[in-house]
Amino acid sequence: MIHGIDAVRSGYDVDADVVVVGSGAGGAIAAANLARAGLRTVVVEAGPRLLPEDMSRDAPRFMARYYWEGGLRMIGGTTRIPTLQARCLGGSTVVNSAILLELPRWVREAWQSETGLDLFTSPLLDEAYRRVFERLSVAPTPMAIMGRRNLLVRDALATTGMKHGPLPRAVVDCEGCADCFTGCAAGHKQSVDRTYIPDAVRDGAEVFTCSHVDRVLTEGRRAIGVTGAVIDPTGFRPVARFTVRARRVVLAAGVLHTPVILQRSRITAGGAVGGTLHSHIGGGMVGIMGEPVEPWFGATQGWGAMSEEIRGMKYECLWAPPSVLMVRWGDVGKPFLERLGEVKRATVIATVYRARVRGSVRARADGMPSMKLFIPDDEARTVFRGLQIGAKALLDVGAEYVHTGIPGVVDEMRTRRDTESLLDGKLRAKDLQMSATHVFGSCRMSPKDGVVDEHGRVRDVEGLYLVDASIFPSSSAVNPQATIMALSDVISRRIAEEPNPARLAARGG
Repeated sequence: MIHGIDAVRSGYDVDADVVVVGSGAGGAIAAANLARAGLRTVVVEAGPRLLPEDMSRDAPRFMARYYWEGGLRMIGGTTRIPTLQARCLGGSTVVNSAILLELPRWVREAWQSETGLDLFTSPLLDEAYRRVFERLSVAPTPMAIMGRRNLLVRDALATTGMKHGPLPRAVVDCEGCADCFTGCAAGHKQSVDRTYIPDAVRDGAEVFTCSHVDRVLTEGRRAIGVTGAVIDPTGFRPVARFTVRARRVVLAAGVLHTPVILQRSRITAGGAVGGTLHSHIGGGMVGIMGEPVEPWFGATQGWGAMSEEIRGMKYECLWAPPSVLMVRWGDVGKPFLERLGEVKRATVIATVYRARVRGSVRARADGMPSMKLFIPDDEARTVFRGLQIGAKALLDVGAEYVHTGIPGVVDEMRTRRDTESLLDGKLRAKDLQMSATHVFGSCRMSPKDGVVDEHGRVRDVEGLYLVDASIFPSSSAVNPQATIMALSDVISRRIAEEPNPARLAARGG
């Protein structure tokens, strides 16, 4: 059963074998595995359940309602970086582009080397990927729904010599409407609110939405449940308190909220909680073509490539509502309106790069996360070099000009010589124009200096597990959803195999 705000408005107090905090990629698959194993499973989700009619194309309104901090959350540090996470049942799987890619072998080996753990290169992870891909019907994006925008990116990437192709996505009968950013009203995206959460409910799990966990309850060195506030999704006001008591607590509240919950519970793992934050860095290029592209048609992100020249750099076609995309376009008022007509001729390439960065997450007084990310200038220069490759590629396939929004760079790059402004030695990391939607590692898995072991168990606290991207040892180089789900699948299956104390007591064991 899924409980909405009307059912939880007065608060609640329930018991379970296991409570899962968060219903996104990690939490949903954990809940499904645990419920299927016969454990009384409760899922608590801070946001509401979205219906098709909630998935409006009015992006600013949608973000204000269903993204954390109204879509205005920022990471500080070297520069101010927007970071977007959905606040709803299903988490960011509802609003991402449904791209599922396995962790590259070289990253798996790097994680093994960093942590000394064989899990990352083991067949266990391969089997988990297989199960996830099968359940979510992952397949390469069909050519029929690419649209001209993706095909132009295909042609552009072909000029670079990179290996490129259709991106694998968790969709069924996608219509190529390019509305992934605000959900999928038609129900084609296989987000976890449409797959693993219903699986869990069918096996007896209860889901409580609009329930923001703020603390893990402990007794001695053992986790015994969670507590938090019921939040009215209209106005985001706390209206009641709730408590879930359970012998096992599984946190999947996300890279930014999981460490905050732990810190507010005075669980620090020797100071390691929130002491690390990793993120992909990157940028984007808007190519204005000489003829209409109609970029609002076609898979949101249907075509991509991994650079061999710059290891860890990924290129992908991208679309977002113009009200969001043009925030980076520049100008307001009349200049903005003068450029608005160019949108129909736009093609966008985004880059993400597995850089060496360092950062942290700390709990603010209001219970929200405060993040800092520090980016070395030499890693930023690698991003600028990657952007130049993409800009030249767009010009080679007929772009009238390419725009990056980076200060100090030619605003409308019309020639290959113009793109050399991206290689200006005066550019620094503070000049990056990017968002950070791929964040990781705030509670990293490492027996040496991390928060959790290879079983997802939090150091020094019994019965407490983490199953989201906070446990990544470092950045993944590819979209993280598949790896979040695979690791959660492995960890939650192990939890399900552990003896259930309540059941043993009932049997007199």
